[in-house]
Amino acid sequence: METQDKRKSICHIYYHRFFELDLLRGCAIAIMIFFHILWDLDYFNIITIDNTIYQYNRLFSPIFFLLVGMCLAISVERKTSMKAKINHLLSRGLWILGLGILLSILSFVFISEKPIYFGVLHCIGLSIICSIPFLKFKSYNMIFASCILLMGSFVGSLSIENPTLFHLVLGLHQSNVWSYTIDYFPIFPWFGVVLFGIALGNLLYTGCERRVRIPDISKYRPVKLFSWLGQHSLSIYLLHQPVIAGTIAIFTLL
Repeated sequence: METQDKRKSICHIYYHRFFELDLLRGCAIAIMIFFHILWDLDYFNIITIDNTIYQYNRLFSPIFFLLVGMCLAISVERKTSMKAKINHLLSRGLWILGLGILLSILSFVFISEKPIYFGVLHCIGLSIICSIPFLKFKSYNMIFASCILLMGSFVGSLSIENPTLFHLVLGLHQSNVWSYTIDYFPIFPWFGVVLFGIALGNLLYTGCERRVRIPDISKYRPVKLFSWLGQHSLSIYLLHQPVIAGTIAIFTLL
């Protein structure tokens, strides 16, 4: 018991990042940016894109939510008390949720034909807050994750006309929801992916230590580049679209 407490204390003092998590997140961010460049080029009528290509982008969305859960499991291990853990998750969740609300307001101004009602930041922020009572179950969260994923599959098969924001948060929406918004990630099933990530994080990174031996490739330049993207994923997510759209708009005016 004393050894475990000492390990947690050391882990709390000396913050250590796991390069493989940053690398995965960075790769997902790079892929997202690529698809958003295509979307912007199509939006400004520079090239015509077959909309079916965006279906491949959704294949990488689970990586973000899985990593959210894994990093939550690791970050709370670095907190020495339950109160500190709860305060950390509440502040982090509310911050990201607030950023999501800000993006919604901007989308209603600049993309009024397809505004963001409940997008990826809304879902991640609310999922972080909702994860608080599940943290104590550690790897057993796989059970809850499976239930929520199954519930999400059922809810997603339903369709209702004129859904309220509450309906959209849960996953009840029109059959052609992507005709009304450019970004939509409901709690069902995506909170289930976060819970699965929490379970996986507890299994693979128990006590702030990596449980699976992997080769250290963090010194290579491509890995450093994508890891840097992963370390700054939130800032890049917030800034990449204004930069891309602004650059394209400037060149179209020249």
